[in-house]
Amino acid sequence: MLHNMEAERQRRAQEAEQHKEAEAKRLNLKVQQLAKEQQRCHKELHQAYCELNRRIAEHEKCERRRAGKAELTLQAVRDAETQVDRLRLEARKAEETLALARLELREQTQEGGEEEEVPGLKCQVTELHDVLMKDVGDRIRADGRWPLVIDPSGQAATFLRYRDTNYVDTVNPDHLQPERIRLALLGALRYGKPLVFDLREMDLFPAVQRQLEAVQQGLAQELLSRRLLEQDRYLSLLRPTDGPEYGPTQFQEARLEQFRLFFVTQVRWPPAEQLQALLPVQVQLPSEGL
Repeated sequence: MLHNMEAERQRRAQEAEQHKEAEAKRLNLKVQQLAKEQQRCHKELHQAYCELNRRIAEHEKCERRRAGKAELTLQAVRDAETQVDRLRLEARKAEETLALARLELREQTQEGGEEEEVPGLKCQVTELHDVLMKDVGDRIRADGRWPLVIDPSGQAATFLRYRDTNYVDTVNPDHLQPERIRLALLGALRYGKPLVFDLREMDLFPAVQRQLEAVQQGLAQELLSRRLLEQDRYLSLLRPTDGPEYGPTQFQEARLEQFRLFFVTQVRWPPAEQLQALLPVQVQLPSEGL
């Protein structure tokens, strides 16, 4: 009788394990499908941003020329803004759905259902200056990676945009032109200020890497690894047309030490590649606590 009871216990345990594995497989497939849907939403949103920037440029050109079509171009801008707002909402919903599915998968596969936390540092908006600009405690320097500031509220992006930084809006095609990126990087090095890539609500980190490579082969990795700052490697970015203010002797060690590279995103859980290549800094609102 005891033998039969033990066999029944083992059979039930095996069934429970098989059910758990099947459920984890189902949830993993669901996460993969939702991730593809999120990527689709991000792609459409990026295209809408590009269209909005194109319409704004057309409207500004029309106003300068006083061609008498300003009302038409203004309406086109408004229509493009409406499209961006709609797709931004869709992208946010897709991200939330994906985040819930990932949480469900983690609870299914982790012992005790413990929720996985975003790795890296945590701070509040009011602490961004100390954490990013001053690097109090040398946490960023010790890690060796440049920060990826994670802030769904968008307050961190606003904070960085209106500081003395060279700001690159990655949804604006003009900002991602190789020459503009080169000058933004060169200026940040020359004057000792942060270079900020605002990724908005999308996975545009690969696009930034591609454009850095378009500036100079190998630049993306040299910049991310900080090797660009070693042995005057940054001087390879200079061009004869840059002017005397960018002469080799104008780059001072004290200012180079003040150079910072920041990526900021509104995506709550960025792709694993970003979390590995950069140091996550999760911005928490006061109500969330630390």
